[in-house]
Amino acid sequence: MSAIQEITNLFASLALNLKASNQVSENVDNSIDLSIAKFNQSLNFNQHSRVRVLDTALSLMCFTSPQVFDSVIEYSIKTIVAVLSSSINCKVIQCDEESVLSIGGSISSRDIVELVEACGDILGKLKARGGSEELPGILCDSLLPAVLRVAVSASSFRHVRELGPVLDARPGDGRALDLSKLLPYVPKEMSVKKGEIPLRLMFWYLDPLILKNDVSQILQEYTKRPFLCLDTEFFDRIEWHSTILSLVFSPLMFIETRSLLHNWFLLTGLASLLDFQNKLVSLILDIISRPMRWGILADMSLTLPFSHAYFPYNHQFVRILAGPLTCGALQQVVHKISKSRFRSERSSTNQEATRSSFVDHKSMWATAMNFPDWFSFSCVLLFFNQNSGDNFFSTCIFGAALTQHTEEAESLCSTAARYIAWILNPIGTSHQETVAQNLAKMAGNFTSKQYGLAKNTNPKKLKRQKLHSDVHGKEYDCQIIRLWINDFQDMYSKHINSTVNSSVDVKSAPNAKIGQALLFRRISLGILIGCNENVNEEGWELLLHYAATGMILPSTNTKETGLQHKNRKSQWLDGSIAWIENSDKKEVEKGACLVFYLTDLVENLSVTLIDSEENESDFICQVKSKSSKYLLKCVHKLLNSNDHEDYGLMLLDLRNRLTRWSHQGKAVFQGSKDVCDTIEAISKILSSL
Repeated sequence: MSAIQEITNLFASLALNLKASNQVSENVDNSIDLSIAKFNQSLNFNQHSRVRVLDTALSLMCFTSPQVFDSVIEYSIKTIVAVLSSSINCKVIQCDEESVLSIGGSISSRDIVELVEACGDILGKLKARGGSEELPGILCDSLLPAVLRVAVSASSFRHVRELGPVLDARPGDGRALDLSKLLPYVPKEMSVKKGEIPLRLMFWYLDPLILKNDVSQILQEYTKRPFLCLDTEFFDRIEWHSTILSLVFSPLMFIETRSLLHNWFLLTGLASLLDFQNKLVSLILDIISRPMRWGILADMSLTLPFSHAYFPYNHQFVRILAGPLTCGALQQVVHKISKSRFRSERSSTNQEATRSSFVDHKSMWATAMNFPDWFSFSCVLLFFNQNSGDNFFSTCIFGAALTQHTEEAESLCSTAARYIAWILNPIGTSHQETVAQNLAKMAGNFTSKQYGLAKNTNPKKLKRQKLHSDVHGKEYDCQIIRLWINDFQDMYSKHINSTVNSSVDVKSAPNAKIGQALLFRRISLGILIGCNENVNEEGWELLLHYAATGMILPSTNTKETGLQHKNRKSQWLDGSIAWIENSDKKEVEKGACLVFYLTDLVENLSVTLIDSEENESDFICQVKSKSSKYLLKCVHKLLNSNDHEDYGLMLLDLRNRLTRWSHQGKAVFQGSKDVCDTIEAISKILSSL
């Protein structure tokens, strides 16, 4: 009798006992002699057995029928687990004068289908039976892992004798391995002991589609719930927590997941995909650096691989990107990019293959996209106003040397522009320098404070503009910002969007323009971080709305350019109210998400770039104060849009995110009372639903 036949006989016997157990459970008053006889019969496998010793002994000890059958089921499972465990071995087989190392199980992959089906049937019967609470624990802790280990260790080869392994050439029955019956019995919470493989990982190995489905389910929920905080969800939600830990314990599965998400991003260009992938990478790095914070025991923490196992490609590049944000490190990054690009173009003869390698999941570009803080840091350097001596970054980050040496500032601006141009278009090598020059020029026009003057050719208008500049001091007028955004968008159409059409491989990245447009708009956030003290409230709203939606808020002041400041502000308020009334749900949703994104970004940058906690909190508080009005406008519009598909769930996420946002930096800031009132209003709506 073969091993698989013996195991299936055990499963059949277990199923028979489960059926008898159910019958006895329905009628507890049945004769104990009947139950003992059935038990004796199942052990002897002989209907004509005359051995009655066991019947008599159990009767004298007054065992009840449920107890007997619970014991039968328990020890049947232990027997099956023991047989399954013994089928996996590692030994040396002597073939004449040769030695062959045999690793794996004695059950072939063809027989695993039958084994998994039998196990699924037993799990269903045990679940339907109920009864003792210990049985489900035995099931999860022993039977299911044992079956999965045998399935993972199964081989396509079989040896008929101990000597001379041969290929099992029997034709298959055409049945595929179906794990759907076993999936519901995987515990949501993962408890990993030393030397054991998580159940979820074994499922992923046996069927990669399960990994794809697990990732897709999380991604779909995140896409439907834009205000969901992934850090909190991955830490608190049991099933998501188990998924992220399973990826940590298997660098290979993490690489596959990252490749899958990257390919999806190239196909769709969706911002949610990019943000989700970036968050996944940051969480993996956080777990391997602080495993005990995530519930991984000390002995298991020591077994975790180093970072190069998760990033086998461009690991030295990853080490720089995962390090602190400094100007010197950015110069190293740009140098490595130039060196790698030159080496690839020189060594490759296939131009199409070279283009694809620039954007695939193994590329430096794909790696850099997973560390978005460097792109944001470059945007800050691009728009850093060196004449603003009271800026947090000028005193705490760059030091006095930068404000004294213009050449050094220009060099950093050029480096930042080159990095941004490469992120926007990693394939169009010949166009990157042109894009970098245009970015540096646009940033220089803005920070020089001569942009508004340079746009006017009429001497009378020039005079009025100078008067306006004297009135407002350092602040940029919203009209100047609107003109700059128009020119900035024109630069995208002329020098960036056109180059993507001619250089990006349509097969590898058909929707690259979507993601590229998103990144391009986020460049303007560098103004709000690097020049935040010079942009007034109207300018903040203009830039936030453009970065979020790509649209420029309309101006009601189209004829008169020399109006007094009070009249201009009144007209801006009228235009702002009109925008809120005419905007749809998607626009204000993107606007609110962008403010949360900007605050998280400033918090991340300030930890690395600012030298004191007090200055960090002050800087975050400053950003919150200037963006709070725009955020609350978006939130109030969402509260009135009660036609949302999951309105209650959206409000719950929004309240949680708004509460977290209000406590970033300092809880008390200009406009904090309005935020607290809004949170209270959301709570009242939730309580009434």
